[in-house]
Amino acid sequence: EIFNLISFMEAASSKNKTNSTEASNSNATLSSTTDIITNSTSGDRCGAAVSATAFGRHYAIGCPSSTGLGYVQVFEWDFTSSPPKQVGITLYGKEIDDGFGANIALSQLKSPPGREDLRLVIGSNSGYAQLWDNVDDLWHTLDPFGFLNHPEGKEGGEVTVSLPGSPASEQKLFVGYPSFDSDLGIVRSFVVSGRTGNKNVSLTEQFDGDSFLQGSRQGDQFGTDIDTDIKGDFVAIGAGGGGYVRAISLYPNTSSEEVKVRPVGSDIRLDTNDEEEESSIGSGSDFGSSVATGRVPYRGCPRCGFVLNDRRVAVGSSTGFCVFQFVEDDSRWYQIAEQTSDSGMVEVSMSPDSVHLGVGRPSADDGRGVLDVYKILDQEGDIRKEESMAATGGPADWPN
Repeated sequence: EIFNLISFMEAASSKNKTNSTEASNSNATLSSTTDIITNSTSGDRCGAAVSATAFGRHYAIGCPSSTGLGYVQVFEWDFTSSPPKQVGITLYGKEIDDGFGANIALSQLKSPPGREDLRLVIGSNSGYAQLWDNVDDLWHTLDPFGFLNHPEGKEGGEVTVSLPGSPASEQKLFVGYPSFDSDLGIVRSFVVSGRTGNKNVSLTEQFDGDSFLQGSRQGDQFGTDIDTDIKGDFVAIGAGGGGYVRAISLYPNTSSEEVKVRPVGSDIRLDTNDEEEESSIGSGSDFGSSVATGRVPYRGCPRCGFVLNDRRVAVGSSTGFCVFQFVEDDSRWYQIAEQTSDSGMVEVSMSPDSVHLGVGRPSADDGRGVLDVYKILDQEGDIRKEESMAATGGPADWPN
């Protein structure tokens, strides 16, 4: 690998601190010290979904509980050892074990000086999604009529979401329905105009029926997870049933105002890596169940001999996660880093500059869930994880 991954966030609590452990394989060296914040309960599965705003100041953590109502919490962090502060109240799902919080996306809105307003979209495993704005520490719903719900009306259908981090007046929103058409899967693209406080907030659909926004065959579950860059022009879509990720870009048509969807290279699979050594992550069909995107500046890579392009994708599975880099000269994806995990399915989230990587392990700690945050260093060496922070569970407060 040509990149190091190290943790940059120290735990916010020293309670229940575990002993430091080390593990290694042919591709990675692991050194971890875990702090557990014990507000969650067994079965909450906190960390099944994670999302961050630009620069990582705000984090959303999804807890799709298997024993109670799923919930989502948003935290503000000041980049110190102080405990993260919760933003607003905890948002809860409709029914027990409906998967609310299994997929989330968080972004920051343009705000008056001294205020940081947020937008949050939450998916579920029961055919519905919720769209919220947080203004002055209060949450307000933006989709009271369920426009984002499953197009086939499937109450048991999974709904995944992605929201660019750019605080634009018109914001893109991507919603996936992996169970659509016998698990072929589709992704719908919307533009959200206006904001809370403006009575003209609206949702407008784009690219209806585009072939790049649907799976290749039944069973692919295209749209299992979705993530975009900060502007929403670069999108990664996971197909957890087919074991691949499709990256697309939205290009404006120079002869009109129409925007076109174009693929970025071929679909990303574990065999995308051209190294002779086989990936330690394995080639399970759930590869692509979690995806994250980021952009990096153009710069040279002494070891590689080529110039790195500005697109990067992280992919999670039940056996760990990988990071891929797109190289424009070759028009292909290269695997640049990987880390195995023995805690079951992992969820990944990447900061817009692709420097910070959040990795949720919802099955860790008896199902309470753990959130690890890494920093990706552009230098040669092993993959290292030095610190880990547990996800925070939820007190019993309810939205109005």
